Amino acid sequence: MLSRAIDHDQTPTHPDLAVIGNGAIGLAIAIEYRRRQPDATVVVIGPTTRPGSASMAAGIMVAAHAELEAGTLTHPAGRAKFEIIRAAVEHWPAWLEELTAIAGIEPPLLRRGTVVLDNPNVSDFDASNFDAILKGLDDDDAPFERLDPADISGYRPSPHLRASRAIRIENDGAADAFAVMDLLDRAATKLGVHRIDARVESITDAVIRLEDGRSIRAATTVIACGAASDPLIQGIPELTGRVPRVLYGTGVGLRCRMSDPTTLPDTVLRTPNRGAGLGVYYVPSTDGRFYLGATNVVSMVPREHPRLGSLHLVLQSAMDEISPELRHAECRTVTGHRPITEDGHPLLGATSIPGLWIATGTRRDGVTAAPEIATRLVNEILDDGVRLPDALRPERRPVSTLDREAGIELAVRSRVIGPRTLDASTSGRRLEDTVRRHVERLYDRAGLSSGVPAELLDAYADGHLHAADLVPVSFSK
Repeated sequence: MLSRAIDHDQTPTHPDLAVIGNGAIGLAIAIEYRRRQPDATVVVIGPTTRPGSASMAAGIMVAAHAELEAGTLTHPAGRAKFEIIRAAVEHWPAWLEELTAIAGIEPPLLRRGTVVLDNPNVSDFDASNFDAILKGLDDDDAPFERLDPADISGYRPSPHLRASRAIRIENDGAADAFAVMDLLDRAATKLGVHRIDARVESITDAVIRLEDGRSIRAATTVIACGAASDPLIQGIPELTGRVPRVLYGTGVGLRCRMSDPTTLPDTVLRTPNRGAGLGVYYVPSTDGRFYLGATNVVSMVPREHPRLGSLHLVLQSAMDEISPELRHAECRTVTGHRPITEDGHPLLGATSIPGLWIATGTRRDGVTAAPEIATRLVNEILDDGVRLPDALRPERRPVSTLDREAGIELAVRSRVIGPRTLDASTSGRRLEDTVRRHVERLYDRAGLSSGVPAELLDAYADGHLHAADLVPVSFSK
């Protein structure tokens, strides 16, 4: 991965723009600003190795409609996020062309077309979220094709786990994370963006203090370091308690390769989202390489290594729901920390502190949304063009988009995902009843009168997040 770290004595101490974070969003912002302000001094701060980077661990599903869930568009925050992602997906081909023209290299492969599978024998989420995807496509008059699952090349699931419905979304797709991040690194270097291989310790009175003792005072600062943004934001006295917390959503994926790829599917395959960020997706590349994902385990601190259960979930889901032939692949795990806020919605825009901006909390959509977030954020900095939506402003109370019963139902369904027999067994109903009682106890322990995202319930129940901070669903719409 190409980057240009600079010597300590060459570090710009008073840049026009300092971006904290060298993932896709941070680099996209730096590149966009430097492209439009060619005389500006721009600095990107972050460890060159990018430990725990969500951008580097991603399968990069360049998807808008395939990410829709039942209820996504019922709240202003959900609609605002979807509109950003939809605009970004439309912009991706031109964005890659712009970056490759700057970097002077061949563009990474953007694989267009995503097949979405509805598998009700694994998840109660699939049917309702599949219907939400169909409605979103119809409402936007977006091109898609209905498929017979039996006709999908390389798709060989277990017989009782074959999808009941399938569609191919023309404009959604995927890209390789390493190739995209390499392109961003090279474009930033060609534009003269300075790179500082360091971590930020704190931001106080507009001064960025690095862990190695150096200090930088920038005219404009953007905090865009994913889940690691939270301690920086909460450490700024003027913002303490005014910005929703950002947690670590640790995701595990597999980068795989088969020597004989003839039995592999040749298109992007995925299920709808399944509750707590779960679902299975397969992204083919070249030379028999492919990506499998992914999981989501939320915590207040980063998890350096994957859990055994997470690996088992990815492997079982892929071989049961896509093809047992995948078992022949050689694989290595990748782990990244998705930034997820305490209400599940991004933090995008200016703060009340002059010159300080935030761009994080994008969950699994950060790389996809990067070109649109960068364009709009730089528009605001330069006071020119379409701006970021008010519903996602950083300084706000966390909002609930669910009532309590809907939140409980979401958590229960998230915890009972898995292959099932064709008939509804008595033992399965007993399991769901047991899980429901446990979830209700967690809601009671947390003092929740509104619903929260399923993956955040334990954080509320354990006292890391607080029900009293939430704006109830009846007031947040």
